[in-house]
Amino acid sequence: MSEQDTVRDNLKTLFDFNNSESSHVPYQRDQSGVVHLITVHELQQFNEERLAAIADLLGMSDLYLNS
Repeated sequence: MSEQDTVRDNLKTLFDFNNSESSHVPYQRDQSGVVHLITVHELQQFNEERLAAIADLLGMSDLYLNS
């Protein structure tokens, strides 16, 4: 997978999630199948991981390393 594809995939994930027509709070299932609502902190981590990957590929890691 090329760097461009990686950036595109990460951006698509963020846009898809942000543009979701669902008004439900995001959730995740644990290993036993139990549904847990995610916290704001978990959502921030989800976003930060993808944003950091994009920044790294664009040579802009200073955006999150210096904050």
